[in-house]
Amino acid sequence: MRSAPGTLAPIASRMTGTGRRTVGIFVYRGVTSSEVYEPVTRLAERLDADIVAIGPTPGSVHGVEPSREIEVDVAVTAAPGVDVLVVPGGLGWKQVIDDEASRTWLATAAVDAQGILAISTGSLLLASVGRLEGRDATGHWLADAELAALGAVATGRRTAATDDGRVVTAAGALAALHVVDELATRSTWVEWMRPSPE
Repeated sequence: MRSAPGTLAPIASRMTGTGRRTVGIFVYRGVTSSEVYEPVTRLAERLDADIVAIGPTPGSVHGVEPSREIEVDVAVTAAPGVDVLVVPGGLGWKQVIDDEASRTWLATAAVDAQGILAISTGSLLLASVGRLEGRDATGHWLADAELAALGAVATGRRTAATDDGRVVTAAGALAALHVVDELATRSTWVEWMRPSPE
């Protein structure tokens, strides 16, 4: 799809053709597009993974910072399993936190994924489904009190990892870029160490 001069092209899925791993991004209206694009692209390249955008409903969603359209492939109610879950932040997180189907999917995907990366206010979404309860976490610097109120141990650092590195939270896109390599390596080792089916 071509974009108008002076505008950024829409963010869309990426398929490697190998089908070995999938990075699932939770996308919603008002999501921060820089947290969707840069960290996820690097993570998928490290894992040689497909990228699938999952949201409350399929279709085009408007992202912010910078203003950019994002194509949601599949609704949370029909989403496939993902190997690595990415939960970016954004202005729309408060609307999503009340969507029961999204909360149910996030809670399940966070249990099953080999790795999780929550960025900025995405940490609040992850905490809202109980997946950061009692764990060190970080996110948007103005949301530490809300993060703690949702049961996480707000560290105030740029990044925080817990669950032996399986769950990583980051203050923003730049901080996330500093941890995606470690998360990719950890996710690859988890897959490699799985017992083979009999």
